[in-house]
Amino acid sequence: MESSQLLEALRPHLAKEQKLEEGTLSAVLVIIHFRNGRPHILLTKRSNTLKNHAGEISCPGGTYLDSDKDLMHTAIRETQEEIGIRIDERDVVGCLRGVHTLTSNFTIVPYIAIIDKIKTPKPNINEIDEVIDVPLIELLRTVERDLDHASFGEVYKFVYDDNIVWGATARILKQIYDILHKSGMV
Repeated sequence: MESSQLLEALRPHLAKEQKLEEGTLSAVLVIIHFRNGRPHILLTKRSNTLKNHAGEISCPGGTYLDSDKDLMHTAIRETQEEIGIRIDERDVVGCLRGVHTLTSNFTIVPYIAIIDKIKTPKPNINEIDEVIDVPLIELLRTVERDLDHASFGEVYKFVYDDNIVWGATARILKQIYDILHKSGMV
């Protein structure tokens, strides 16, 4: 699969920006890069010392600041702070629907960046315990109902090695899964 094929499948479902008013505004960057012709996604394991979502698997990102031009710049700034990778705004192809966290009142806008090659991540040890580079299609194929969190409604999870992706990050991945499944890529 090439980046152009992936972009062709995703583009009709992406927006340039979203107007959101619920909860604390934040943004993440879904970084899709290619290795050996296969799409991969960078996920982070958040530090256990963080106030919100400690130890969870997420995409790099964080809370909107007044100094940010917009939410896309929040995602780019936070990605650089958390994993040391500078993403050019030209590599951001749009955003998916925002998701609301189940427990902490954050509304997260997921921006998609498609890049052929990336630099080696350098995690900020104050925020990130580990950067996990996951084959995207293989991860998406693990989708299943999240019965451990069923009290929140119809929720899903994804599993890679010993890492369970649930909550808002799983709802972001489920959007990608639904798009690529309809396109026959998953």
